[in-house]
Amino acid sequence: MPKYIAMAHGRILGVYNSFAEALRALVEVGEGEIYRGELILRLGPEEAEDLRGYLPGVPLEPVEAPRTPGPRRGVAVVLDQMFRGFFVEVLSREFRDIEIHEIVGKGLEKTIRVGNIFRHPAANDYDVARLVETLAEKGKKVIFFTGDKKLYNHIAGYEGVAAYYAPPNEFPSKEALAKFMVEKIKENLG
Repeated sequence: MPKYIAMAHGRILGVYNSFAEALRALVEVGEGEIYRGELILRLGPEEAEDLRGYLPGVPLEPVEAPRTPGPRRGVAVVLDQMFRGFFVEVLSREFRDIEIHEIVGKGLEKTIRVGNIFRHPAANDYDVARLVETLAEKGKKVIFFTGDKKLYNHIAGYEGVAAYYAPPNEFPSKEALAKFMVEKIKENLG
């Protein structure tokens, strides 16, 4: 049975059992590709033993597949909407195993996930604070970045949240601000 792999921005959105499901994922994101994958060969221990005599010189010893680290499900980085685009892309590449939550503002109706990036609608600071609070209540270690002093002061008191006040105009470049974010995330990961 074929599987359908939906991708956008070089990241896998998901693996689906039907084309319609994969297409629905692309429509939510607004762009991307769908790949169809089919099983070519499933080789069990008995078949491997049978093949040993037919393929001389080819080692058919079992080899364990390399393991890639799984997502750190207990960590979420939340970026206030002034850190859209560049910062989200940098952090999602640096920390592929961490959820990156981007506040988009009023342009979305519901949350959209693309790889490890979650894009959230927010009408105001209350929506941002509610997202951070919800993630913390789920037991996640939340790392929050904002350039809004009032929002920072409010969220800094939340249990399980490391909040950072980082107004972009206090950094010499966006690259310096991104480096600051990377360093703070690494500090929190231990």
